[in-house]
Amino acid sequence: MGVFSALLQPLGLATRAQTPMHVSSLWIYPVKGCRGCEVSCAKVETIGFPYDRYWMIVTEAEGRFVTQRQEPKLAVIEAHMPDAAFTGGGQAEPDSAAALTLAAPGMGSIQVPLRTQATPAWKHVRCHDWKGDAIDEGDVVAEWLSTFLKQRVRLVKYGGVPGAAGLDEDCHRRSSAKGWYSGGQSETAFSDAFPFLVTFQASLNDLNKRLEDPVSMNRFRPNIVLDGEQAPWAEDEWGMRTIRVQLSQGNTVDLELCKPCSRCTVPLVEQETAEKGLQPILAMKDFRTGKHLGFDKFGKYADTPVYRGGPVISTTFFGWDAVPVQIGSVVSVGDSVTIR
Repeated sequence: MGVFSALLQPLGLATRAQTPMHVSSLWIYPVKGCRGCEVSCAKVETIGFPYDRYWMIVTEAEGRFVTQRQEPKLAVIEAHMPDAAFTGGGQAEPDSAAALTLAAPGMGSIQVPLRTQATPAWKHVRCHDWKGDAIDEGDVVAEWLSTFLKQRVRLVKYGGVPGAAGLDEDCHRRSSAKGWYSGGQSETAFSDAFPFLVTFQASLNDLNKRLEDPVSMNRFRPNIVLDGEQAPWAEDEWGMRTIRVQLSQGNTVDLELCKPCSRCTVPLVEQETAEKGLQPILAMKDFRTGKHLGFDKFGKYADTPVYRGGPVISTTFFGWDAVPVQIGSVVSVGDSVTIR
């Protein structure tokens, strides 16, 4: 049983009756912290959607990851890839002409080949608590990023072979946050902790009613957005359950819900301008903290950090972290969804 499963059981949360839901949008963020790509379909793989947070910007000297928490300007760096990259599953051997294209205001664009060099240069890096080796993408793109960000940085790529044996012993690979899912192991590239983040449009609509200036869903950087007839915040009552997506091809794919997603300061950043304000987190402090949701009832858990957000009782929550149960299928916008 996962940690959060144990936390949820004492609450006696009841699941509301199923109401029709569907996938309303899909997002992939090739470079951690940079602008995402909205796609119509994407393949479910071991580490999430193909190329999601597959690259990361790190400080040149220490190799420490850089996100919008430290550098809001990352929000206006566009990251584009060929659509086929998100459905073909060709991360191991992509087309030789395929490239990641970065663009930023006043900087034009620059391309980084998807295919890794035969003898890559490795750099020791850090992403949260994980320390390991990633592929350095070279001086040209490093200089481009350093000029725009006005600090010395490098661009690195995930260098592991997802799904292979020996995850915990491989310095090129990174495990999802442990203790939150029922399977034996789960892998992620450079996401904060889990391969997928699932959010709910009805809940954002309710949040926006509490704001003077509504915010877009991109503030929360989800991979899968669900919409339909569910009531706002219905997800609070689901607990450790499974999202089943009914694919247009006739088969299904399941994602295990691991825990509600604790929110850091990134939602404070307006994704179109990189300007940082106080909302929506300030409004969420009035009704979306662990204390409001009942997480302070767990005694020893009340002062335990819930993955980067701070103490449970004062951390805000929006969306659910998830891991794949099956891999290999393509999820599309419009696919119907049920909670099991």
